Amino acid sequence: MFLAHVSLHLGLTGSFAAQEPPLSRVRRDRRTSPYTCPYMLDTPQAVILAAGRSTRMASRRSKLLQQLDGRALIHLVLDAVEAAGFSPVVVVPSSDRSVSAEIGERAVCVPQQQPLGSGDALRSVPEELRTQGVVLVVNGDLPLLRPGTIGQLCAERERAAASCALLTATLEEPSGWGRVVRDREGKVEKILEERDLEPAQTALKECNAGVYAFWGAALWPLLSRLTTRNAQGEYYLTELVELMYPRVTAILSDDLGEVQGVNDREQLALASQLLRHRTIRRLMQHGVTIEDPDTTFITSDVAVGPDTVIHPMTTLGRGVRVGVDCEIGPGARLQGMQVGDRVRIGGSVLEDSRIGDDVEIGEYVRIRPGTILASSVRVGTHAEIKNSSVGDRSRISHFCSVLDSDVGEDVNIGAGVVTCNYDGSTKFRTGIGAGAFIGSDAILVAPVNIGAGAYVAAGSVITADVSPGALAVARQRQHEVAGWVERQRAAAHSGRDGS
Repeated sequence: MFLAHVSLHLGLTGSFAAQEPPLSRVRRDRRTSPYTCPYMLDTPQAVILAAGRSTRMASRRSKLLQQLDGRALIHLVLDAVEAAGFSPVVVVPSSDRSVSAEIGERAVCVPQQQPLGSGDALRSVPEELRTQGVVLVVNGDLPLLRPGTIGQLCAERERAAASCALLTATLEEPSGWGRVVRDREGKVEKILEERDLEPAQTALKECNAGVYAFWGAALWPLLSRLTTRNAQGEYYLTELVELMYPRVTAILSDDLGEVQGVNDREQLALASQLLRHRTIRRLMQHGVTIEDPDTTFITSDVAVGPDTVIHPMTTLGRGVRVGVDCEIGPGARLQGMQVGDRVRIGGSVLEDSRIGDDVEIGEYVRIRPGTILASSVRVGTHAEIKNSSVGDRSRISHFCSVLDSDVGEDVNIGAGVVTCNYDGSTKFRTGIGAGAFIGSDAILVAPVNIGAGAYVAAGSVITADVSPGALAVARQRQHEVAGWVERQRAAAHSGRDGS
C-alpha cells in the first residue's frame, strides 16, 4: 500500500525530479551546493512570495506558519532555496509581521503593505535588493520543492537564453490552477488564472506551479507595465510571462507532490504525508527497516543507522539521531534525542537527551530533557528520569522517579524509588555513588549524597548523606500486637448483638 501510494503521488519514475545537474558544472566553494550552476555565483537572488491571505486555511495564522515536518512551513521553502545556492533570500510577507518574526534574520523581509496581488508583492522589493542576474521567484506555499528542481529550472533558462523559465505540471483535474497557454510552435505565450479563462481554455491541463527563474535585467523594468485588467483587479506576477514572450521557456514536472501548494488543511495533511513518505523511503534505501510506513511518523532531518528496526506507531521528531542495530517502538515518541548503537526502546517518550550504546528502556518510560544514560543502562517500565546522568551498567527499575540526580556506575535502583528534588521553591540534586544499592520504595530527599557502595534499605526515607559502604535504614521499627485481629472481630460482633 505504501509503495504504491508513493509511486502515485511522488512520481518516482519521473525523468527530472530525481536528477541533479552534472557535477562537472559545479564550482565548489562556500557559496555553492551540488545544485549550484556557475552563473549563479554572480549574486543569484531568490524572492519568496509570502503575503497570501490564507483564507482557506481558516486560521488566525498565516498558512506559512502552519506546522509541517515539525516547524513552520516557510522554513521548508527556505531550505530548498538555500540548498540550491541562492543568496541573498528576500521574503515578501504581509504587513502583520508574524511571518517576519518567524523568519528572523534568516532572510531579508520586505512586507507588502497592501494586498494588491503577486506582481505588486514582487514590486515591493526595493532597488538596492534587485540583482540584474538570476532572480528566482517562488510561491511560499511549496514546501516539497526540491533544490535539484530549482537547479534544473535555472539551467533551462540559461540554455534557452530566456528572460523567464517557469515550472509547470500537467494535471488531469486542473481546477483552481493557473493554465499555461502555448502558441502554435509550442512556446509558452502566457499564463491565465482560472477566473480569466475563456470557456474553450478550461480544457487546458498544463498548469503553472508558481516557480520562476527570471533574468533580473529583463524582470525589474517590466514590473511597471503590470496592469489590473483581470477578474480580481490585482497585479498578477503571471502577466510577466506574456510581457516577456517569446523569450520564455518551461520545464514540465511529473512530481505532482513537489508542485502541490498548501492552501487549506487537507492540502497541509497531504503535504505532510508526502514529505513523510519521502523521508521513510530514503531511510529504507539506507538499510532501515520500517515495519509499517503508514503508521510511522519521521521528520525529514532524522538520521537512523542501518539494521535498525522501527516498529509501528512510532514518531521520530526533529533532531533525532539513532545508531545502528537499534529497535524502536512500537508506540515510541522521540524528540531531539541522540541514541547510540544496539539500543532497545519500548513504547516510551524521550526528549532532548543522550543515550549510549546497548541501553534498554522498557514501556511507558519518560526520559525528560537533560538526561544522559551511559552504555548498558537498563530502565524498567513506568519510570521517569529528568535532567540526570546515569553511569554505565546502572539499573533503574519500574515505577521509579529519578529527578535531578547524578548516578554512578553499576548502581541498582529498586522499584518505586523516588529522588525528591523540590521543596516548593528550589530544585536540589541527589548524588548516588558507584556500586550503590537503593532498595525498593526508598525516598531520597535532596540535597543528599549516597556514598559509593552504600546500601539503602527498602522503604527508607533518607534525609542525610550516607557514607560509602554503609547501610542506611530510615524507617520505624516493626511492632507486632499479638491477638489484635481476634479481639477486634469479637468487639465488632458484640456491638452487633447489643443493637
